[in-house]
Amino acid sequence: MTARVSGLSAIALGFFLALPIAAQEDAGPGFVLQGEGGLVTAFALDPSSPSTLYAATGRGLYKTTDAGATWLRTGAGLRDHSVLALAVDPTEPSRLYATTDTAGVFRSVDGGEHWTEANRGIAARYVGAIAIDSHRPGGLYAGAEAGRIFHSEDSGETWRELASPTSTVSITVIVEDPQKHDRLFVGTNSQGVFWSADAGATWARPSGRLSRGTVWNITFDSASGEMFAGTHDGLFRSTDRGLTWVPTNNGLRSWNVMTLVANPASADTLYAGTAAAIYRSSDRGRTWTELKNDLYVTALAIDPRSPSTLYAATHLGVLKSETSGTQWKPLRMAPSLSDPSAPGVAAKRGAAKPDAASSTTLPPLPRGSKPAKPPASPLPSLPMKPSPPSVEGGRP
Repeated sequence: MTARVSGLSAIALGFFLALPIAAQEDAGPGFVLQGEGGLVTAFALDPSSPSTLYAATGRGLYKTTDAGATWLRTGAGLRDHSVLALAVDPTEPSRLYATTDTAGVFRSVDGGEHWTEANRGIAARYVGAIAIDSHRPGGLYAGAEAGRIFHSEDSGETWRELASPTSTVSITVIVEDPQKHDRLFVGTNSQGVFWSADAGATWARPSGRLSRGTVWNITFDSASGEMFAGTHDGLFRSTDRGLTWVPTNNGLRSWNVMTLVANPASADTLYAGTAAAIYRSSDRGRTWTELKNDLYVTALAIDPRSPSTLYAATHLGVLKSETSGTQWKPLRMAPSLSDPSAPGVAAKRGAAKPDAASSTTLPPLPRGSKPAKPPASPLPSLPMKPSPPSVEGGRP
């Protein structure tokens, strides 16, 4: 399972966001950007064991099996690559998938300790999105540069390419309709949402006022058929399984909506993470209340067994709330490493020394990206996805 319900948007590794001192101190005593994990670029919660979490940062891939109390630095075979998305197979939780910006798809069959490439049939190196196909055992979808979409029926051993909705921009998120077989939705970098009723053989655009800008996430409520799309132009809502859309931003101070999750125990409660803050809605997204600001939130996850427990992946590492988002604490991810390259070393509760991986420079904005809607965020409103190589003129 990805961090959210269906698919984490692809996010660039190596960001260093310069924050006001107050923002750093608010995260907790001794918790600063460097040395505590830094920007979390991909995040996943194991749905069968919600105390198991995975977080990819500039320092590497981290895993916790005790709800964030301690962390292991893991990921042998993956450490030289920027991780853009993570997914846990809900039927076989020891099997994980990761997408990267230069080496395609990786797979682990031992709970994230070791990784190998899984790119047979994938004609792209920049792969930004991964999603489990719940209708087919071993089914997967991967979204890549130049609008390429791939499907696997054997847990990533082999892939075949589907039709593409576009040939000039990358795929940022893939979501399936949990009730309607072969119905897919994809978000793109600067061309909005496309949908397919035939498992990716053909594609169309939805109707309504949905943004045609960059789409960071798509959330599907399987019970009601409602959908939400978080974009660089705000949050949008559909009540007819994605056919038509309307904006729903009342109370959102930042419209750059990076992630959204639904409370499984309360049908009306939603949480949204933006480029500036965390918000909660108690009326299915019609109005929003700010819970915590001065955060660049890349992903949210909720514990399905204890819905008052939330996790936020941010530019400050991972934060945790056990009070439905009213109070947050940092989860220290600083490892004690005798060999910095060795996987599976137990984390230490103390501080770690900063390293180069946690202080790299910002990449350029993606082509066609736009600033977030006013009022301005107190943090830099940069899209969290780098431009894939050579997409301007379409496919090579």
